[in-house]
Amino acid sequence: MLDELNQKLVQELQRNGRQSYTELAKMLGVSEGTIRKRVKDLQKHGVIKIAAVVNPYKVGYNFMSIMAMQIKMSDLQQVGKMLAQKPNVYYVAFVTGRYDLIVMIMSRTPQELSEFIKKYISSIPSIIRTETFVNLEIIKSQWTELGT
Repeated sequence: MLDELNQKLVQELQRNGRQSYTELAKMLGVSEGTIRKRVKDLQKHGVIKIAAVVNPYKVGYNFMSIMAMQIKMSDLQQVGKMLAQKPNVYYVAFVTGRYDLIVMIMSRTPQELSEFIKKYISSIPSIIRTETFVNLEIIKSQWTELGT
């Protein structure tokens, strides 16, 4: 699926998803029709999704934390799905090792994180233990390319 042309096309779209097919075709040395078909195929097969990415820092979400959780195993799926629906939760993943879930929480302030923990995390009895990692400085993320 990702031959050399598709790899270059994806890289260019990651750099600027608003480029026209004509611009991409010139840049990659192929016809506009080739670019149009390739983009359509990449989208159809779920390889790429072209969407606007909001820079959380520019809209006030300056406090990011990662919470590692131990969960009662029989409730793992349910807790993961429940947390994925909560406001401020950006990412939820089942993981191996000492913890069962990793959750990325974005908030405006430490107080907002505290309220989130009191309101949502403490109300889930299947959460056995948490450990929260507060990001002090982000060195690389999809947003650092957007000029944070």
